[in-house]
Amino acid sequence: MEGIVSNKLKVMNTSDTLDYILEHNCSIARYGDGELTIIDGGYLHFQSSNPELGERLKNVKTTENCLVCIPDAFGGNLDREVLTKLEVDFWEDNVSKNKEKWENLFSECSVLGDAFISRFYLRYLDRDVATQNLNKLRQLWDGRDIVFVEGKNSRLGMGNDLFFNAKSIRRILCPLKDAFDRYEDIKASILKNCKKGDLIIVALGPTATVLAHDLSDSGLQLLDLGHIDIEYEWYLSGTKKKTPVKNKFVNEARTADDCEDGDVDEKYLSEIIDRVY
Repeated sequence: MEGIVSNKLKVMNTSDTLDYILEHNCSIARYGDGELTIIDGGYLHFQSSNPELGERLKNVKTTENCLVCIPDAFGGNLDREVLTKLEVDFWEDNVSKNKEKWENLFSECSVLGDAFISRFYLRYLDRDVATQNLNKLRQLWDGRDIVFVEGKNSRLGMGNDLFFNAKSIRRILCPLKDAFDRYEDIKASILKNCKKGDLIIVALGPTATVLAHDLSDSGLQLLDLGHIDIEYEWYLSGTKKKTPVKNKFVNEARTADDCEDGDVDEKYLSEIIDRVY
């Protein structure tokens, strides 16, 4: 079986999703199994159970300025010739168990993007596919002024050239865990420190999903792209499994200290414009 068919959910593939973002200059709010866990009252390693966050996640829909992205796992889109067995098995199981939940949440959305756009490497069998995805992703920030809104130990782009073609980089550092507890403060910092034309890349788990939606009508473009830097680190190393990355917090391959004392360089420090934690 290659994917669970849903007549209520039409999800664009990765390439079409990136084309849509480039054409519409819209924000994106992504959902995965973690967001579904929070909606169901559960918790993640970096986000405690939070009923308010769960309710907010239920009400994020695609609008003119914000594209909701969910896993491209419906309608036969889990291709075993393209994706790893682990990836296909996980999402076939998830969707078969939660198909009705996904449909209830998102069947009203006339258009849905692929949440896997920032998971561009490890899930694929062919490295060439990952490279194609990466090259297209880089078009999103080509020549743009980027503002990272990230967990304080995430350190997107530090020590690698993922964002080499960006015009500039600034950073707003947020809590490593339970970022939603500081939601209003994070939102206020974005509104204070960012301007129209900036590309705001948010990596804060389920909090990023809500932020991207809430601020999409403010004239700002927010892309919820959690895991993109870690995927790039794995791509560079050629690893075939989720592994720790030196000096960076990796939720899916955690170190004992969450990289609290990781080494940072002067360039990284000079990019920090606010701390909200």
